[in-house]
Amino acid sequence: MMIVDLIDEVDFKEKMLGIGAPLKDCQTLAEVSEVLIAWLDENPEHLPKVKSACEELEATGATILPDVHDVIKQLLQK
Repeated sequence: MMIVDLIDEVDFKEKMLGIGAPLKDCQTLAEVSEVLIAWLDENPEHLPKVKSACEELEATGATILPDVHDVIKQLLQK
């Protein structure tokens, strides 16, 4: 049996919560994306730590679910 490291929306939300993003566990990935973008628009000083957290997730070498990867790419382009 092969075990694959996987980053899903729960992992992504936990990472964003860990850096102080104003998220709730019950939010969908789409809602999380909207909240993060609005938060960064209002608080651009948080952008470096959001980008750093996204880069850390990518650097793990784990498989990132496509929907999560789309959100990460969107945040890294800000």
